Amino acid sequence: MDLNSLQFSQLQKEHIPLVNQFYKQVYKKGLANKSEQVFVLKTTQILCAARLKEVQGSLLLTGVACLEEHRKQGLASLLITHLLTTQQQNIYCFPYPHLQVFYKNLGFTLYEPAQLPEKLGVKYQRYNSRKPLLCMIYSY
Repeated sequence: MDLNSLQFSQLQKEHIPLVNQFYKQVYKKGLANKSEQVFVLKTTQILCAARLKEVQGSLLLTGVACLEEHRKQGLASLLITHLLTTQQQNIYCFPYPHLQVFYKNLGFTLYEPAQLPEKLGVKYQRYNSRKPLLCMIYSY
């Protein structure tokens, strides 16, 4: 794949249905809504997507997904790296334990869940009750 053909963009609200079609294809769960910041890496189609959800004044990185045939090519890293440059506040994420090194390489560090802002803490507890998750932060 020619990296020069990749386009990074933050979707406008009216284009949210496009990323939701992408999520149905690759992610099988979760849908973006118009209150979130949605970022994509694309050529003629969306290859990778991620969302930033505002929760009680904090940002939560969620919905990171990549087309299966384009995984393990560094696209998610590229997307998140670009996304991080558009922000100016700390970003939290709740990755599966096997993704710790991936997020660490992007600059995220482990964060104590008990220190999360209240509503983020509630979300973390709810998500973590289904499957074990880490709590990480990208600090500015």
